[in-house]
Amino acid sequence: MIKGIPATVNLVRLSSFVLDILTSIIYYKVKMSSLDRIKKLEKQRSRILKQIIAFRSMLPGAYKEVYCKCGKPNCWCYKKGGGHLFRRITWSENGRSKTKAIPEEDIDWIKELTENYREFQKKRRQIKELEGILNELIGEYAKAVIKKSRRQRDYL
Repeated sequence: MIKGIPATVNLVRLSSFVLDILTSIIYYKVKMSSLDRIKKLEKQRSRILKQIIAFRSMLPGAYKEVYCKCGKPNCWCYKKGGGHLFRRITWSENGRSKTKAIPEEDIDWIKELTENYREFQKKRRQIKELEGILNELIGEYAKAVIKKSRRQRDYL
């Protein structure tokens, strides 16, 4: 007991002091782990964004090889079945499906560009997922900072 001050007041001050220290330790751990995770995710996001920007050519759609009967009664496909080979790209534009025939010499090119588009979309989804996680972590970080700031004044 300190002279002139009741023991309960000293105990309240001591417990408040201990609580402030514990809060600071917890804040530091949450802050650091959140900050470290935020920085790590931001680096990952930056790396994926660089990969997205590296795409120089792409086409939406899918390359397909289909066999169709031509409908001519004198054609072999009419009598035997099966059909003629058609190579085409199919995509959606303004809510409508579009199809175009592909020349033989452009097959590899079309395959590469449609694959690029699929990879682009995959990386775009990864960016969106990372941004969701980053928003959650930033929210947690904000709560921890607010909690620590409120502990600095009794009236908050």
